[in-house]
Amino acid sequence: MITSRPHSSVFVSILSSMTSGLTFGFSSATTLQIYVNTICVAVSTGCLNIGGLIGCILSTRFIRDYGHRRTLLFSYILSFLGWIGLFLSSWAVYEYYSLTVLFILGRLLTGVGCGLTLTTNIIYLYEIIPSSRKVMTVSLFQVGVTCGIVADYALAIYLNWDIISLIFAFISLFVAFLTYISPECNRCVAINNLQLSETSHHRLYGNESPSKQNEANLMHNKNFPDNLSNHSTRSCSSFPISPSSTYVLNNQTSKHVVYILMTFQQLTGMNVIVYFGESVCLVGGSISYQCALITGLFLFIFSIISIFIIRIFSWRKLLLIGAIILALSHLSFSFSLLQIDTQKSLLHQIYFAVCAFSFTCSWGPLPFLISIELFPSMNRNSIIKTCLTKMLQFDHQSMQMSLYEAFEATFFTTLFYIDSIRASLFSKSCHARFNTMSI
Repeated sequence: MITSRPHSSVFVSILSSMTSGLTFGFSSATTLQIYVNTICVAVSTGCLNIGGLIGCILSTRFIRDYGHRRTLLFSYILSFLGWIGLFLSSWAVYEYYSLTVLFILGRLLTGVGCGLTLTTNIIYLYEIIPSSRKVMTVSLFQVGVTCGIVADYALAIYLNWDIISLIFAFISLFVAFLTYISPECNRCVAINNLQLSETSHHRLYGNESPSKQNEANLMHNKNFPDNLSNHSTRSCSSFPISPSSTYVLNNQTSKHVVYILMTFQQLTGMNVIVYFGESVCLVGGSISYQCALITGLFLFIFSIISIFIIRIFSWRKLLLIGAIILALSHLSFSFSLLQIDTQKSLLHQIYFAVCAFSFTCSWGPLPFLISIELFPSMNRNSIIKTCLTKMLQFDHQSMQMSLYEAFEATFFTTLFYIDSIRASLFSKSCHARFNTMSI
């Protein structure tokens, strides 16, 4: 069995996040290897997004009925079947230069598995991580996702997409095995099975089981004492959580703030910065795989740095400063594209570095973390499902296709500039908004 200390479970959760990154980065990393037209590529990515939406929608019921660990195991099985389907469809894709039913089904299954994994894993990670380090949750989740994207780009330099899909299938099985021997989150099973909850608590934290009084609370009042869940939330700086936050279930203002944060997370350029660096690199005539790999490494390094930054600085200030930096970088990049004679390769690298740093330290992790801390544990599964569903509703592939041409790239970066300005104004007004809320 995994050691009773939660660090091993946290490591398994990061690996689980990496499997989601492998799914996200597969489209961009292998686009140039699959010789099909633009419509087929859009259909392939659309199947991934549809599958992700289905997985997010199903996640709440699965978590409630089967727990986090079993839901993750089911998601890995779906991902494994999807990767195997992609591998088996390769001969037909190579022969007919067209997508097959098996290929589309494989993309759909990997999407469903990814949606289930994303929603379940971020809550599982938040519940098992020590309370003094809960603010690191989304940054660790982000590290895992970016690590998977980097692995996609690195493998695409040397291997074909069918071999990559086979490798990812075995990675899914390996992570499934590690998840199987990991303990369930004790909070997830506390209401229905007190003994199992105590066992999970002991395996995670290694200390004594709850007292008889806590047992009575669990069985009669269905309360979750701090010494059982070890989940007392400590927010950084600008977003303090008070006991009254337990009753914000029906607080529409909180939900609206979450929706706005997740929308601005996309509109500040997440689709381009995180998922489709390869396509953006084509605008400047760079070698796509190498450029995308460098971009992914930037994201990975900056994600690690963000773990420490979000623990030190005010979240509201990070959102505000991050939006301003993103706006300036988008604007400067759009101007540089209009200068045909300018050497663009270096400008692209600087642009991606600045965007990656500001995004991974602000609008990347903070909307998720704020969303988790605004709601009590009974509603976190639902709110994260809503957040991820909203994230997957954006059409990533349309941006990827449009950024092959300089004019469209200028157009979209200008839109990102405008939306980043709007995000900065929203961040500045957060003080007044949050003062009207019960947190």
